[in-house]
Amino acid sequence: MLYTITSTLPPKHGGRTKALLSRIALIENELNEYSTIVTTNYNANYPTVYDQFRKDGKAGSQLKFENLYDWLSGYQLFKIPTSRFLNKAIKVTTDRSMPGLKSLEKGDIVRYYDQDSYVLYRKYQPNTNILEMEDFMSEVSRKKTERWEYNAYGELHRKIIYSPTHHGKLVEEFYDTAGSIYCRKFYSDEVKPNLILINLYRDGRMMKSFKKEKELFAYYFNHLFKDEDIVFVDARLLDRPILDVTADIKRVFVLHNSHLDGEELKPSYKSALLESEKITRYLVLTQHQKEDILAQFDIPEEKMAVVPHFIQPESNPASVSIKDQFCFIGRFGLQKQMDHLLKSYALFKESGHETKLVLYGMDEQGQLAMMVKLIDELGIRESVEIHSYTENPSQVFRESKASLLTSEFEGFGLTVMESINVGCPVISYDVKYGPREVIRHGENGYLVPANDIEAFAQAMVHCVEHPLQDVQTQETLFKSTAVQNYDQLIKELKK
Repeated sequence: MLYTITSTLPPKHGGRTKALLSRIALIENELNEYSTIVTTNYNANYPTVYDQFRKDGKAGSQLKFENLYDWLSGYQLFKIPTSRFLNKAIKVTTDRSMPGLKSLEKGDIVRYYDQDSYVLYRKYQPNTNILEMEDFMSEVSRKKTERWEYNAYGELHRKIIYSPTHHGKLVEEFYDTAGSIYCRKFYSDEVKPNLILINLYRDGRMMKSFKKEKELFAYYFNHLFKDEDIVFVDARLLDRPILDVTADIKRVFVLHNSHLDGEELKPSYKSALLESEKITRYLVLTQHQKEDILAQFDIPEEKMAVVPHFIQPESNPASVSIKDQFCFIGRFGLQKQMDHLLKSYALFKESGHETKLVLYGMDEQGQLAMMVKLIDELGIRESVEIHSYTENPSQVFRESKASLLTSEFEGFGLTVMESINVGCPVISYDVKYGPREVIRHGENGYLVPANDIEAFAQAMVHCVEHPLQDVQTQETLFKSTAVQNYDQLIKELKK
């Protein structure tokens, strides 16, 4: 069996999830090898995510999905409630009025009061009487004491109980579609609670306990995987549990990011790189990272394979008018050093050009607030647009003079490849790892010394005054090359 394990499959996702879905689709469509994706996070509405992936063409018809919590529930978490005779999906509705309580309704939000005391908050699915969640409020603390959550069919699937002192969560209870509890988690009574105990239940009786989530993951994996299974590991959170599997599986560790924090090894990569005897193959995205790992760690070279992200070249490029704008598409996280990008742009503006800057991304680590404040401090508010997630990054790239990347580090820089593939040059810091293996300096973009804000601004000026022509992707990044790489890899793993 061929598996890919990852911590989560978010509906709106970044480079790692996009890359693993592309890899699985290539292996299925080109090599006729079928996969199962295994997730370990909790999402009672995962079937909706799976359906959307198939609808969007991100998941093939043969791709299977497996989730830890569905397994813990005896595969009753995602079970669709149906009518007895017509076998049609049914949904549980809950009337918005409650006898003895007065209510204040605003759209799909209803607040309930016992005389003047606020006692209950309800959120319904849009324009329905199907509950999404309920918060039970304390008249004493005026904080919520419990939260009940409901799935897409209006069935209770989780309860969260909160501390009366610190108001953080104390207990989580997980229910299957029959209303039976199958898991309970306990947390420390602190401002920032820590998980301290996990209990599993069967038929209402406790049967197993764990101190840490990684112990639970290993327990799950040991039941799931069998000898000779090939397991691609895409999340460093799951390295330790997969290394603890007792079956003779073939572990393929996929490194999506830099293993270094400055010159030091990131703690999250220690299990992966210090226990190479248990790992069948490492997949890295660049030759540069492979060379650094081999120089730093006692890992046989035959265990290292360089398989870059890949892309299908544009056969009929869309003709669009290029706007007078630069763009950035990615996460607004510390790694991306958005302050560098904004400061470089402010210096660029001093050259007299009116080119705008459009930014697309989701906030991480409070960076959006920093960006808004810095934009005002730099006096560039009229020239910068901030947008959330975009459904059509290719269109944004096509319309831009160049895309920008000022990251502290990368694993590959998937957006670099996507930008160049539609003819949009990239200006990027020359960081570990990726940009130098995608960008041909002066041909399809510009490489700037890491953290050199002034040099980055100068590259922006040069890009506007001397636009690059015939921006193209290197053939080594084409899908056809990836097919050869994965065909060879799968054959070697099956030996």
